[in-house]
Amino acid sequence: MGDGGPHKSQVPPGPRARTGLPEVRYGTVVGNDYMVVRPLNRGSMGALYVAEQLSTASLRALKVLRREYVSDPTLYKRFEREAQVAARIPSEHVAQTIAAGVDGKLDVPWIAMELLEGQTLRDHIEERGPMSKDQVREHLEQLCHALSAAHKLGIVHRDLKPANVFLSEAKRVGAPRVVKVLDFGIAKIIAESVTLQGAPLGTANWMAPEQTIGDPTTTATDVWALGLLAFYMLTGRLFWRSCQKPDNDAGVMHEIVHEPIPIAWTRAIELGVSDKIPDGFNEWFAQCVARRPEERFVSAAPAYAALASALT
Repeated sequence: MGDGGPHKSQVPPGPRARTGLPEVRYGTVVGNDYMVVRPLNRGSMGALYVAEQLSTASLRALKVLRREYVSDPTLYKRFEREAQVAARIPSEHVAQTIAAGVDGKLDVPWIAMELLEGQTLRDHIEERGPMSKDQVREHLEQLCHALSAAHKLGIVHRDLKPANVFLSEAKRVGAPRVVKVLDFGIAKIIAESVTLQGAPLGTANWMAPEQTIGDPTTTATDVWALGLLAFYMLTGRLFWRSCQKPDNDAGVMHEIVHEPIPIAWTRAIELGVSDKIPDGFNEWFAQCVARRPEERFVSAAPAYAALASALT
């Protein structure tokens, strides 16, 4: 579970609970144990800080989420359980969750995690461009180890995207970096909050068709995103044509649900990167992004086994 286990929530908020994402300043203690040291990143759904865990004097990554995600009493009670789901997954490639809870003074949900050094896959590709097929195979082997371990437990990530794949500096001999998957469990809370509160859901670039219409998610939902991730890593480009325009989620979702899905090589030609698609990738990619979940690879393990053959 991690050091000290999860912290318990206070009384669920009433109907006048505050909303939004607060500015958490240096020295603020969250969850009675995590003192904010400095900001790391901020997005529409939450903010990330470096914090000192006072009980252990260890530095942690502290994620503070929007108040809306626990404004409903049902979600409030479930938050800690869902936030701790990562602790159940037996893989080195899942970012470790230390504790989670809802801070009674700030009215915010929070998660304390291991502090990683490195960069997200999104930042890596934006800075350095596409990866070689050997690098893609190596990184996806680690990513799929995390997904496979989760899928065996019936856990679906639901929000697999480059910003949730972290290339961490290794703390052991023999490998320059370790792939860590972030935010297991969080997408479920956010999705349920969206349903109850009508809040915006963020980018649609990596969503499977069933997610766009509110159908149940399965392990095959993660396989859809895995296919898109592999294309992104090989080409350095987003697959959907509508992604070329900013803030065009509606256009992306129309492509996902209604327009014919081209083979990977055809889209790569349009993007000027056809030389980046290896032999055998088209067939693998097509099985990942089949619109009907039952026509995809059932989970990450068989998907990676087929991809490894295509990238040899």
